Amino acid sequence: MSGDDDPDGSPSDSNVRADSTSDRGRTATADADGTDSSDGFVPATVTDASGYGLSLTLVGGVLLALAYYGYVAVTGPQTLGQAIPSPFYLLIFALLFVLELFQSRDRGGVAVVRATALALFYGGLTAFAIEGGVYLWNDPGAALDGFVGVTVLAVSLIVAALAYFLYLSAIESDVL
Repeated sequence: MSGDDDPDGSPSDSNVRADSTSDRGRTATADADGTDSSDGFVPATVTDASGYGLSLTLVGGVLLALAYYGYVAVTGPQTLGQAIPSPFYLLIFALLFVLELFQSRDRGGVAVVRATALALFYGGLTAFAIEGGVYLWNDPGAALDGFVGVTVLAVSLIVAALAYFLYLSAIESDVL
């Protein structure tokens, strides 16, 4: 028990803020007397970065790094669909669509649009990442020479984190 609490567990400091969560997952702050001190802008909190979103960001960063090498491979020595047959890429798109559709908290058109966008984006990344993985398997020097693979991975993680940050910002500002 902290020093700011009374023995009965209620806060004793009059400047303590109470958090209340709305139906969209935002946090609004109110003073101890119940008045709202928000100026219309509610900053994103650590809890807004969910485990699901953070996982997608990290996976997206790794996929983006491999997709870079997939792009290098497809524009160079191999063609798209050389690593695995093309119908398996369609299966990946379908699995991602179904997983996101059932994971979605929304129902209706918003869920379908979000699932479609996620399936296209992550499906495309996955397709190029598979091609890039096979390319790196056959020619590991493409990533190991001068440790360029570390640089590609670092930039990819930054891009994925910025994309997730912009997504959270858009959610908070009611753009999406």
